[in-house]
Amino acid sequence: MWIDPADSAITVAEWVARWFRSLDLDPRTIESYRSRLRCHILPKFGDTSLGAITALGVTEWARELERAGYAPSTVSAQLNLLSMLLTDAADERLIPFNPVRRRRRRGRRSRRAVPERMWATPEQAVRIAKQAGLLGGPIARLLVITAAWTGCRWGELAGLRRDNVDLRRGVIVIDPLVGALHESGSMRWLGPPKTRASARAIVLPPFLVALLRAHLARHRYEFVFTTPSGTWLWRSTFLRRVFRPAVDGSEVSGTKAGCAAVRPGLTFHGLRHSHKTWLIAGGAPEIAQARRLGHHLDNRVIETYSHVAPEVEQRLLDDLERRWHTAAPPPPTPSPSVVDGGRMAPVVPLFATVGVTRWPGPGAAERPRRRSAGAGAVLQFCPSSSTRSRRKPITEDRIRNAENPSDQPGRLKRRGSAREWS
Repeated sequence: MWIDPADSAITVAEWVARWFRSLDLDPRTIESYRSRLRCHILPKFGDTSLGAITALGVTEWARELERAGYAPSTVSAQLNLLSMLLTDAADERLIPFNPVRRRRRRGRRSRRAVPERMWATPEQAVRIAKQAGLLGGPIARLLVITAAWTGCRWGELAGLRRDNVDLRRGVIVIDPLVGALHESGSMRWLGPPKTRASARAIVLPPFLVALLRAHLARHRYEFVFTTPSGTWLWRSTFLRRVFRPAVDGSEVSGTKAGCAAVRPGLTFHGLRHSHKTWLIAGGAPEIAQARRLGHHLDNRVIETYSHVAPEVEQRLLDDLERRWHTAAPPPPTPSPSVVDGGRMAPVVPLFATVGVTRWPGPGAAERPRRRSAGAGAVLQFCPSSSTRSRRKPITEDRIRNAENPSDQPGRLKRRGSAREWS
């Protein structure tokens, strides 16, 4: 096949500008590609022509990344994206073939030990939930408990609507179209869960039904787990300010006591691994575990012909209920509040919108200090039935941005206002 040398002289940066416009992917994938290109690939190969890239040069670059301390998964992700770029360039006949094609490499066999995924016992999960309640309030406590005793992913819980919680039947439903909250950069939107099998109905143990019923009785917003002002939870903010200190231990601001380390290194997704471990220890059949967690089984025959009988599900729920009571949880932590004249005034230091205090200028010493009414703007709002006609629903989030990464030197600029949490 004849390749015009002028076509292979195009630089990687020029090819990326053209290639990126053709992508039709999830915004989170686009954001990931943009980050890899901006931080690693374009600084190294941006000014290099496509025809000048060789397999040996790419291998040397991968070794440089490893010596710089990058994780093997990070190096592999960079190579995969570069290989994808060059494969599409070969399909367009800009270069004869992809020099970074997958092939067996010569070298030492990897002896890197892969650590086991971390999980928590029910007692540890209860302690983490209690400390999360101290840091983030009752909603944070219930969120951790629900994640541990249902095995739901973060997005499935953050995007859970009241309409999908049936406490009469004792189930929560993960909707196949809008059953998960997705987050990318400064955008959040409702979309389908991770896989087709993730759309499911999860039966709740009795204690969790009671906790959710009490929570929804005093919670006036459309989504189950929100900030007290009714907005969606930011995953990164929740992990940084609530979950990580509750797991790893830290000082609690405003109090003399601190959070003790419970299971350092445990991630929020580790609660899902914990739930899976409890199901295995309780003797739940593999098909029951897969149905509850939203997994596909490799054995298609078992997946097609096996079913979860009611008595199997009841034994599973009894085991989860027993684990909750064995963990001996303390009484639910009441919402921090101030009682004044029989009226409750909630005080939520973490989730509350932060206002800006305006200090008097020169010559205005007698002027009283006033708080700006417009400070701490809320980016999204969970409408209730009385305010739905006046407020824009949070499902109508900002327009997704898909600019060309090669035109954005430096760090991406966030669109819109600052987040609700300052």
